[in-house]
Amino acid sequence: MSLEIRISFVILLVGSLAAGAYWYSQELTQLVVQTAVFEEKVILPRHPVSVYQQIPAVQRYLADVKKAIQRGQSILPLQDREIDDGGRRAQKILLKDAQFLEDTMRDGQFLHNDMMSLRPAIVSVLNTQEQLICKSHACYQAEKYNFVTNATTRAIVDIDDNTVLSVKHYPAMQPDISLRLTRIARQIVINAPEIKQALTFTPSLKDISMANVRAALQQSPCENSVHLCVAPIIADHEKQRALWAIVDLTDLKLAAAKWAGLGKTTTPACISERSLQNRVIMENYCKTDTVLEKNGWKLIYRLTGSDGLEVRDVYFHRQKVLTSAKIVDWHVSYQQQEGVVFDTTVEAYIEGRRVEFSRDEEDHYFFGYNDAMGCPMFSTSVVLPFNGPQIREINHGDGSTGFTLTQDFRNPKWPMACNYRYENRFEFYDDGSFRIVGVNLGRGCGDHAIYRPVMRVDMAVDDSEAFYQFQGNQWVQWNQEQHDIQNPESSYYQDKYLYKITAKDDSSRGFYIEPNRGQFNDASRGDHATLFTTVFKPEEGDSDLLTLGSCCNLKQEGMEPYLAPAEQIDGKQIVIWYVPRIHNDTTAGNEYCWADTSIDDHGNPQVKEWPCAVGPKFTPITLSDSE
Repeated sequence: MSLEIRISFVILLVGSLAAGAYWYSQELTQLVVQTAVFEEKVILPRHPVSVYQQIPAVQRYLADVKKAIQRGQSILPLQDREIDDGGRRAQKILLKDAQFLEDTMRDGQFLHNDMMSLRPAIVSVLNTQEQLICKSHACYQAEKYNFVTNATTRAIVDIDDNTVLSVKHYPAMQPDISLRLTRIARQIVINAPEIKQALTFTPSLKDISMANVRAALQQSPCENSVHLCVAPIIADHEKQRALWAIVDLTDLKLAAAKWAGLGKTTTPACISERSLQNRVIMENYCKTDTVLEKNGWKLIYRLTGSDGLEVRDVYFHRQKVLTSAKIVDWHVSYQQQEGVVFDTTVEAYIEGRRVEFSRDEEDHYFFGYNDAMGCPMFSTSVVLPFNGPQIREINHGDGSTGFTLTQDFRNPKWPMACNYRYENRFEFYDDGSFRIVGVNLGRGCGDHAIYRPVMRVDMAVDDSEAFYQFQGNQWVQWNQEQHDIQNPESSYYQDKYLYKITAKDDSSRGFYIEPNRGQFNDASRGDHATLFTTVFKPEEGDSDLLTLGSCCNLKQEGMEPYLAPAEQIDGKQIVIWYVPRIHNDTTAGNEYCWADTSIDDHGNPQVKEWPCAVGPKFTPITLSDSE
C-alpha cells in the first residue's frame, strides 16, 4: 500500500466526499466498493514552500506584508476594494489604537497580523452600552488575526466620534478570512504543481468553491486550528468527482489534496431561483433586534454574524426565564468508508512528522469541518438565512399549544452533494415551557456522518443559581464546572428529566431539563447529548462566538478550554452548553438527516427531505411538580 493510501484516512476532510452509493443498483454498489481506494487517493505536496511563494498573488501578498512592517505598521490593512468608506475610517482609527495593537509586537519585533474584516456592526456583537451609542452613530466591527500566536482580536469603532468602544482578544481562535486571503487560497490551488498534474482540465477561479471555509489536517499544523487553514474544492461534475484541497494560509502552501466521488445524483445544477432577500434580512434582523410578544411570552430575537438565530431576554408573564439561547456551530464529521484495510505495521510520515492513525473505540476514522450560520452580508458564513425568521402556531396531537420561531439556513445549492440546510427553532408553549431545537435537513457530503450542533443556553432563573443531575433516585448537585453524557444507563426523574437548574436559595424556582429521546413526535432518534455547565463570562459567547474546537475529534466538543481549570458554579450565573450527537442514515426506507432529488411525473425535480430534530425541553419546576 502506498504512503498516500496509508495516510489518506487521517485527513480531516472539508468538501466533497462520497455522497453514498444508495442510488446505484446492487451491482454498481459493489463496483464502488471495489474502486474506493482509487476514489480516496491522496495527493501530498511534493515541493518546498518556496514553490508556492512564486505564485504572483502570494508574492504580492508577501511583499505587502514586508512593506507594512518596514514602514512600522504592525498590521497588514485591508485593501480599499475590500471595504467601504466607513471601513476605511475605522481602519485608520484602529491602526493607531494601542489596545488593538497590543499583541502585534514581541521583543521589539513585529508579528504577522492581518486585518480580516471591517463591517458595519451588527447588534449581536454589541454590548448594551454600545447598542445605545450605535443607534445614532455609525459603528463598525473589526477583526484581525495574529498568525504567530493564533489569536483573534475584535473591536467596535464609533467612526462618528473617532472612538474605539471596545477591544476583545480571543486566544486560540480564528476569524473569517479576508477576501484577499480567499483569493490567495484559490490561486494556490490553481497554481500548485500537484493540482495541475492531477486535473485533466484547467479550472477557472469561478470553478473553486468553499475557499473561505476553515479546515483541519490531522498530524499537521492545521490540526485543531493551530494554523489558519481553508478547504477549496474543484468539482468535476462530468466524472462525478471533486478534488478538494487543504491550504495552509499561515505557511502559504498546499497542505494536502484528495479526490473523492460526488456520487450519482439527479440533482440539477440549479434547483430553483432563490431570493435570500439579503438587504431586507440585514436591515430587519441583523442590524436591529426584533421584539416579539405572543401568548404571554415577550422576547427579543436577532440574526447573528456566525451564531445563527438568537433569542434574548425572554419573559413569560413578566417573569424573565432566559437571557440568551442560540446554536453557535454545527460540527460535521464523517466516518471513513467501510471495507478498507489499514496497514499500520509500516510507519508513515508527513513532512517529517510521524502519522498516528486516529481511531475511535470501534476502529473508525473521522474527518470533517465546522459550519457557521450567519447574516447574509458582511459575513463569510457558508450556510445563509433563507428569507427571514418565521412564526408558526403549535398544535400538537397531545393537546399542547404555543408557537415556534424558526430560521431556515441553507447553502445556496442545497440539496446538492456537500451542501447543507439547518433550521434553528425555538418552541414556546402556553404553559411556560420551551424547547430549543436544531434541525438538519441534509444533504451533506455523504453517509456515515455525525452532526453535533453546539447549543448555548444562558438561563435567567436567578443571579445565584444551582445545577443538579438526577442520579439513581435523587438529585445530585454539581458544585463545579463539569460535563455529562446522556446514555442508555441514565436515570430520569418522572421518566422525563435528567437535569434541573434552580435558584440557589429556592429550589422550587427553576426549570427541569428534558433531553430528547424521541418523545417529541418529530421522528427524532434522540439527542445522545453531552451537557456542560460553565460560569457566565461575556467573552464565552454572550456576543458572536468564534468557531469552537475541532470538528472531528469526537472526544471533545469545544467547551473543554472553558473548564480548565474548573470553577465553582454553585451560587453563580450558570451557562448550559448542550451538544447532541446525530448519526445520519442514507439507507433506502430508513433515511435520516438526509435529502435527495428525483424527477417527478412532469419531468421536474422534486426534493425529498428526511430531517433530524434534536434539542432539550425546559419545563418550569412548579408546573411539572403540580401535574
